[in-house]
Amino acid sequence: MKTWQTGNGVIVRQLLGGRSNSFLIQDRNHTAIVDTGRRYRLKSLLNRIHEAGATTIDYLILTHTHFDHAENAAYLKEHFGLRIIVHQSESELLKKGENPIVAGTIPPTRFIAHLLARRIQHIFRYQPVTPDILVSKEFSLAPLGINGYILYTPGHTQGSMSVVIGNDIAIVGDTLFGILPGSIFPPFGQDLPQMIESWGLLVGTGCKVFLPAHGGERGLDLLSQKYNKFIKR
Repeated sequence: MKTWQTGNGVIVRQLLGGRSNSFLIQDRNHTAIVDTGRRYRLKSLLNRIHEAGATTIDYLILTHTHFDHAENAAYLKEHFGLRIIVHQSESELLKKGENPIVAGTIPPTRFIAHLLARRIQHIFRYQPVTPDILVSKEFSLAPLGINGYILYTPGHTQGSMSVVIGNDIAIVGDTLFGILPGSIFPPFGQDLPQMIESWGLLVGTGCKVFLPAHGGERGLDLLSQKYNKFIKR
């Protein structure tokens, strides 16, 4: 599995790839999973956790509550006895197993979202679960034993968050994508100007590696370039 390490020794492992990425943070004796992937990938997720040598998981951080990020949250909470961290604006959705509204950022995806938004909410409902820790703005993970913090990066959804580890690595959910070469632009997002502002916040973290939920890692130079381009517009 792909692995990154911060300057102060925190390890980040990619547990799942493909349709939706999931990451494991290991900081000495404390561990956290960021996003859970789809339900049909649960067995692979558990196998990867085992391969990483993680016998216990302390926290699950959800970058947002769309089904492809939260579908295994209820199972993981029951299985590991972990605590779930989510932004307060999406806590009620998680309790109901419902998705934030889908919106497109370009004409084709706006059309798709207009047709499918309500259907997606119902078709892709997932097992509801009650979160344990609600985030509003920036939230330090240090009291939880992890060298990092959660940064509020709305735009894709109202409650989208990123996890910054050791000022070196940021796990960014759908705030940016890593699918098309030379691109970070997400095809879906509720508020594009807000999302671009969140890119600026991520640039300001000083991280060199950005790990999106879809596709491969992106670097600071590319993120800065795209952010400055959109700001000029």
